Amino acid sequence: MDRDLMKNGFVTEILKDSTTAIVHDEETIASAVTEDETSKSIATMKQYDHTKNLRRRNVYPEKDSATQSSELVHVVETRFMQQQSNLLELGLARLTLFETFCLPSILAQTNPNFLWIIRADPNLHPSLVDRMTELLQGRPNFIFIGSNNNPEGFGRPTPKLPFGSFLRTDNVTTSVWNGNIDLVEEAYERSAAGAVLLETRLDSDDGVNKNFIEMVQSEARKNFIVDNKDKESEYHGGGNLWRLWCIESRLEWHPLNPYPDTPEIAAAANNASFPEGYLVYYSEKGCSTPGLTFGYGYGASRESLDRSLNISHLRHDEISKKIRKCDNKSDNVEVECVSRLSELKPGAVRARTTTSAGMANVITGHSDIDQRNGFKRLAKNKRFVKQFNQQQMFWTGLSAWLGVSLDEAKFARSIVVGRMAEIAQDNLKGQCTGGHSCKNGTKAVLGRLAEEMGE
Repeated sequence: MDRDLMKNGFVTEILKDSTTAIVHDEETIASAVTEDETSKSIATMKQYDHTKNLRRRNVYPEKDSATQSSELVHVVETRFMQQQSNLLELGLARLTLFETFCLPSILAQTNPNFLWIIRADPNLHPSLVDRMTELLQGRPNFIFIGSNNNPEGFGRPTPKLPFGSFLRTDNVTTSVWNGNIDLVEEAYERSAAGAVLLETRLDSDDGVNKNFIEMVQSEARKNFIVDNKDKESEYHGGGNLWRLWCIESRLEWHPLNPYPDTPEIAAAANNASFPEGYLVYYSEKGCSTPGLTFGYGYGASRESLDRSLNISHLRHDEISKKIRKCDNKSDNVEVECVSRLSELKPGAVRARTTTSAGMANVITGHSDIDQRNGFKRLAKNKRFVKQFNQQQMFWTGLSAWLGVSLDEAKFARSIVVGRMAEIAQDNLKGQCTGGHSCKNGTKAVLGRLAEEMGE
């Protein structure tokens, strides 16, 4: 990876002036005043015919299957519509976001040596299964399976579970819709035998910087594996070493305008059109979920991490409080710490739409609903307001570093705005299902949105 290149161009343009990223508590700031949405783009279900009417994508060249090394196993894990198989409007919208943000960023990775396991509800609607399979076909290391089970450890629990248990849910054999399951079993057995294990979390509506996989694996090799040149690999430590990685900066995509209605923004908005949506640039105080990676050295496991921290299970919002930051400039082995990947700018993208289970930061276009949104309080934040005039630069960075297409973003926006009421209704039905948000405030917002837009 050309790190000198990463320090120039888009990164420099963002950081050289006063528009450095705003820092905030993601759970308390959502966003507020929206633009007048003049075209509602009423989408019919025909627009969701991904195999015929959607011009869609398959323009990415197929790559050779990933060849994982014997001493390192890297698994990227994504969940899609688990426990929500009957919510077709929600599933179609989430699939559109997956195609727009998540898939391009994975296909753009400079290092293809990883497994991507996507788990969906075993009873997922056939149209969603067919389209997802079409998108992933020809890539044996992209595994698409029907399972509501989300095991951690990939061969490293104590005691070790047989691979057959890994592929079963409630004693029902898992459907394998895409990918070479033999690659998964081989990697599983290498992990169980003690190879370095990296487990990365990536939500289906998020994406990561194209250098993410390469940077994480490079740091893992440096800190977990002894460099013996041509000799057989050896490992640092003896069963207790672990290290975490998370993104330090990200872009957030909004289909509707999240910026406050200041005179400066109102004037600029009169001379600009954003059919592709709006971007906001953040610097994280803690560790957000896109790309959150747990790494384990030889023989180590999640139990090793919990034991060293003296906790039963580490939540992602506790990471920055309980774990020290790695010194990435040190030549020494740095373990039992979290690497913030500050060189990746932007490190990730997150979509904020009514498909979100928690509805954090989501703009609805209804002032009575949005008035409690945290961005409304940022009208006097000059750095934030100035970002409105930097949309072109942000989109350039999003395309260059994460592979996101403006045309795909325009289409995604037409879907999530045009079908907002129907999506909100399904999202409301999906609240409190297994593994999903269950907050009264979120349910109230979705209920009002579905009712008001459905009138």
